[in-house]
Amino acid sequence: MSGVDCIVAHHSNSYASGVSRFDELLAGHLGVPFLALHDDRAGDFARPLLSFKPRELASAEVERLASLLATPGWEPSVFLHEWTGAPIELELCRRATTVWAGNAEIAAALDALGLATEDAWTPGLLTDRRRMAPAAITVFSFGMAHKIQTRRFQQLRALLEDSGESYAIRVSSAIHATSSLHESESVYREMAELFPTGLYFLGNLSDLAVYEHLCNSTFFASFFPGGLRANNTSVAAAMEEGAVVITNLDAHSPAWLEHGVNVLDVDRLDRLPDDLLELRRISAAAMQTARTRSWAVLTDRMRVHDRQDVT
Repeated sequence: MSGVDCIVAHHSNSYASGVSRFDELLAGHLGVPFLALHDDRAGDFARPLLSFKPRELASAEVERLASLLATPGWEPSVFLHEWTGAPIELELCRRATTVWAGNAEIAAALDALGLATEDAWTPGLLTDRRRMAPAAITVFSFGMAHKIQTRRFQQLRALLEDSGESYAIRVSSAIHATSSLHESESVYREMAELFPTGLYFLGNLSDLAVYEHLCNSTFFASFFPGGLRANNTSVAAAMEEGAVVITNLDAHSPAWLEHGVNVLDVDRLDRLPDDLLELRRISAAAMQTARTRSWAVLTDRMRVHDRQDVT
């Protein structure tokens, strides 16, 4: 691959795709730029390596690819992560100077078509090999990546630093279908700058894994542009399990949430509570409050309303 002068991926957010993560790491090891298919600079290179799954391309992206393939002097090579026999795949293979087959099944399919390939594979993608060190204070947060409020986490960091204790921030986050990939990536970078050590991104966890972290963390943190609302499911789940929630409240936050009683308002904290009895009291109050806002209570309220409408 010595002649490759850039890697062209489907998109550049490596948090959202294993293939894009591979592409980003491959570009780093080759010492060449890592570009998305839509990047205007892609046509400026002579020997790009195209590495993506063509079947995932939208119609506009297929048109973009066709335009690039028509660029004079553009001599792409291709890394195939799968083979479906689609026309766009055949076109790419016929135009490529080199076809790298990611596995033997791909190579066999192309060999049957009389198309030459070079053997390739995908090494592991782990780059963060830290062990999660024990800490006196652990803070867990989960939700959509683009909704992480970094300014509020900056307030939390000041409180953690003032505690004088070791701490760890463990974040499980997903990327919403309607959010910008670039927006989510920016949030990750901001969080890493805020917490250069002790920050662990856990990816999109299952309910079971989220439950485990809720039960074993000192605090649960979730912040909002204005304030916490009654229809936030992450905080509801945390309170149901007795997590001590650090959040931000405003005039439209539920009246049944009280700072220092069943939640902690980051704007009103001058220190993090460290007394075990105080933490247990807040935890118990959170669970009691959650019981008054359970599925059973909500559905009973709806059934009563429906009966009143009928009468």
